[in-house]
Parts: sequence; C-alpha cells; structure tokens
Amino acid sequence: MSETTVLFSTDITPNAANNFINVLSQLASQGTTRLIMGINSSGGNVVAGVLLHNALLAMPFEVVTHNISNVDSIANVIYLGGAVRRANPGSTFMFHGVGFDGNANERLDETKLREKLDVITSDQKRLSSLIAGRSGLSAKACMQLFKQQGTRGAEWAHSK
Repeated sequence: MSETTVLFSTDITPNAANNFINVLSQLASQGTTRLIMGINSSGGNVVAGVLLHNALLAMPFEVVTHNISNVDSIANVIYLGGAVRRANPGSTFMFHGVGFDGNANERLDETKLREKLDVITSDQKRLSSLIAGRSGLSAKACMQLFKQQGTRGAEWAHSK
C-alpha cells in the first residue's frame, strides 16, 4: 500500500485547483493507493472548489480528508470529496451564502442584477445538492446553511 499525505493550506483559486489536480495526477501515476489530505482553507472560488471536489471523487485511490484547522466556505465541498473524513478537535467548518465581488465601474441595472442573482441561486442549489449527497443533511437543511454565516465545530460535522 502506497500512502501519501499532502497538506492543502490555501485559498481556493482556479490556479490552486489546477496545481492540486496536477499533484493528484502525479500521485495516481505513481501508484498511490491512499491519500490523506490535510485541509486548512478560508474558501474562495466556487467553480474551482467544485472542480477539486469532483477531481477527488475521480481518483483511482482512496481519499481521506482531514480538517486540520479551518474548512470555510467552498472548502467544505472539497472536504466532502473524501471517502473518509476526519477533523481535529477544535477545528471548524464555516458556511455562508454565495456572493460575488463587483467591479468598480460596473453598471448594475435590473437585467444584470437578475443575472447575478440567478448565478448565486444556481450555485447555492448546486452546492446544497453536493453537500446533501455526501453528508447526512437534506438539501433543504443545506440551503439553510447559506441563509447566514455560521461556524460549526468538529463535533457538529461528525454528527452530520
């Protein structure tokens, strides 16, 4: 058995996702049979986070995700990509609604605002479905996680 441990402590960006997927590909080509992935992340880009989640599920080896400090925002979805999930005592999981950073000179009319709201609503439904599919929470309960920011401990995560 070839077991490898990797620490993933970064914001979730497209570049970070692509770099980590390269690491996963190298581990697969080296015959790794089990990956223990220590995670500490304040979250970041939704698309990059979903990509990493799906990449973990696609690996030909067992993935163990381990919250070593903070798993926040989209990092929760990455964490759920592990077949086995662990969390250090005192580690936390933070959830909040999907948002976007506006551009300084962007004009927001009704059409633009509806488009942005549609993206937010679609992302929250997508993430709720992913979280519900890999936890003991219902999709409705997952949608409630997006209503206001909340931080939960390892004990809460273990119970779900």
